[in-house]
Amino acid sequence: MLEDKREFLILMEEQSYLMKSFESTFEKEKVKANVVNIAMATTLTTKEQPQGYLICTSAELLKKAVGVKVIVDHAIKHKTPVFVMGNVEELEKLWETLPKQMFTDIFIRPINVVEMVENIKRQVDEYYRMKKRTILAVDDSGVILRNIKTLLEDKYQVIPVNSSEMAIKYLALNIPDLILLDYEMPIVDGRQFMQMIREDAEFQNIPIIFLTGKNDAQTVMNVMSLKPDGYLLKSMDAQKLHAAIDDFFKKRTK
Repeated sequence: MLEDKREFLILMEEQSYLMKSFESTFEKEKVKANVVNIAMATTLTTKEQPQGYLICTSAELLKKAVGVKVIVDHAIKHKTPVFVMGNVEELEKLWETLPKQMFTDIFIRPINVVEMVENIKRQVDEYYRMKKRTILAVDDSGVILRNIKTLLEDKYQVIPVNSSEMAIKYLALNIPDLILLDYEMPIVDGRQFMQMIREDAEFQNIPIIFLTGKNDAQTVMNVMSLKPDGYLLKSMDAQKLHAAIDDFFKKRTK
């Protein structure tokens, strides 16, 4: 699935012949798949967001529909595709908790495992090929925000907000791929904002690159002491700034 190295999680409460069949078929498609139950999936997704999910319904899984909903809600927030497979009766029961519109695709048993895995792989590849990475730009200057959006929107989805408070409201419903953060802002500055989200397990893995208007040694030391994922000068040439963002994402996919 493209160059993504994250696992594809298969949620299955009961071991069956399908487990080994799915694992071997995904492996043939060069996809790292991991068969887990709901409890294991919940633990894994707090560490790293998977590349996608396949939920295999069963009588046992339907008893844990609330747990499934938590995982699907988390996947949607993180813009991760979710597939579901089951017989008609099981799926109808699942729709009582999770509307079918929440799923990327639905597979009704009986199924051909090879064809189904090929279908999932094709859809996930297309999903990530079309998906633009999201950058949350936080700066109290409207001019800076407009310049960043104009510069990067050819390749990225840029969400401009003019305060840390607005950024927190955005994070309540969305997880960006990167935060470009102004180091010096009124009320809650970049340092304070970074400390706030690093204390929250849900947000602590979002990469942060500081934007600063100063390049003196003391400012650079202050910025880097916070251990961000990098810093960029607001005075940088536009092409160099764009190249720096491109290079950052390239390194993260290796």
